[in-house]
Amino acid sequence: MILYCDFNPKIVREFNLKDESDDIIESSKIYPSGHGIYMALFTKTLGIDSEVFMLKGNKRGREIALSLSQLGIDVNFTGLKDENVEEVLIKSNDSKKVYRTEDPRITMEDRSDILNSFERSLYNKKIVVIPKIDLKGLDDDIYEKLVNICYQKNVKVAVNPIKLDKIEKANPYILMFDKNDIEKDKKINYTGEVIEFNKKFIKSGTKIVFVNSKRATIISTEEKNYRAYINKEKLENKVLTEKFDTSLCLSGLAIALDRDYDFITSIKLAISCGVWENFVEKDKIEMSAIKRIMNSVEVEEIL
Repeated sequence: MILYCDFNPKIVREFNLKDESDDIIESSKIYPSGHGIYMALFTKTLGIDSEVFMLKGNKRGREIALSLSQLGIDVNFTGLKDENVEEVLIKSNDSKKVYRTEDPRITMEDRSDILNSFERSLYNKKIVVIPKIDLKGLDDDIYEKLVNICYQKNVKVAVNPIKLDKIEKANPYILMFDKNDIEKDKKINYTGEVIEFNKKFIKSGTKIVFVNSKRATIISTEEKNYRAYINKEKLENKVLTEKFDTSLCLSGLAIALDRDYDFITSIKLAISCGVWENFVEKDKIEMSAIKRIMNSVEVEEIL
């Protein structure tokens, strides 16, 4: 079973205005959102069960948990003294306005409860996915603490950090980030520079490092390095890969590990989940569509 973490979930109230109107609502919907929730919902769309560990506030927290339950996603949580975020989205043909409440305040007691509840949530889990943590008030070494708990419980953990310097001492089993995250500090022009950059994480104890970009993904392990990309000649729709979603790429990799796929197949599934929006309409996404994209993914060892 996969456990997705969401440290700043929110409830979204979306209102779509009628054409050429500023004040008449044509349709509306309410749904839960957040980094981990987004990944869990995608996984559910592919027909695969997972759980979400979340920080649950009071009224809004109950609303988020109930919405996830109604969507068939089980929730583990730790209760907060404060309230979760509420976001109001007002959309028209040519504009979009977003209003949101402040992030919940995290107390000293909350910090302790989060770690204890997280540890309990690991029961019967095969892999834990920790996406970007964008909630202020948590400990600076929160990634390190969460990863250490996973190792103590013999559970694999995959991380997509909000900043690379937040993960330097954590050494998760899998580390995934965008090439742009490196280029915030230094320009990367060649594949060899990416591989060299990955070495510091591998030497520290991380087993697999994924670095994503629109052109290709570089994967580093202790023994080998790989390049993975979409071969558009094998696709009916030979469009440019304009979108690459690292969160969904990590979801695909988590699914592969949960199902014990071999390493090359795992890479292909991860890449396909990361790029699917370029090739498939949103209402047609399912595992069969992902598998068609997988047939076009090339994985080459870098010698």
